[in-house]
Amino acid sequence: MKRCFWAVFIALIGIWLVSAEGQEKEKPNLVFGKTQDLEIELVTVPDSVGSGGKPVPTGADSKSSQEGRWLRIDVPYATDKKITPEVKFKFFLEGYEVVEGAKGAKDTEKFVVLTGEVTYRDVPKGEKHFAGIFLPPSSALRFAGLKPSGEADWSGRKMNLRVEAVDQGTPVEEFFDLQGDRDKGLSGRGGKKDPEWHKTADAIEVPGALLPIVETPFWPKDYKRYPQHKKL
Repeated sequence: MKRCFWAVFIALIGIWLVSAEGQEKEKPNLVFGKTQDLEIELVTVPDSVGSGGKPVPTGADSKSSQEGRWLRIDVPYATDKKITPEVKFKFFLEGYEVVEGAKGAKDTEKFVVLTGEVTYRDVPKGEKHFAGIFLPPSSALRFAGLKPSGEADWSGRKMNLRVEAVDQGTPVEEFFDLQGDRDKGLSGRGGKKDPEWHKTADAIEVPGALLPIVETPFWPKDYKRYPQHKKL
């Protein structure tokens, strides 16, 4: 009798395992695109947007004024539902702030993590949406570190970028990681050996450094680029 019971039990377990293996894992609604489809560049405000109005203050550094180069980041993603009521993205960008040395001492730099959020509502089904965020010209100069023209390391994809998503209040398991395929990031941080680079003890977060397009001069010229923005 015991042998019969265990035989039936084992058979049922086998059937359950086969059935479980045959079931496809539920497809997530939001999936990030490939890193090669990331658009990250240093751009100036289009003439059609920047022309007219009051002039730039006399003596202002053109590189740090609003007319300077903005770091623009567009991360690709897709959604499967006909309409997704709300999607929130949080960006983490590697940066370095210069610390002036005491008299006679050399300047140093400290590791910072620039963050920002953007939320879209009523996102239609699509294979290639973009979540966009911007770093103003003055902030780009401030957090580019000691290296001459260090801001080019962002557009050159040498710095770490991580993006997390929340779909209707539920965190999306997958995240976008620019250096995730490497053993180690090009800056020495990030990669497979340092996936929590944005949470390390020496990481100093600068919240709100990255801005949604509605807080930049690129809006409303590029409003068609993104889903409807939701004010936080």
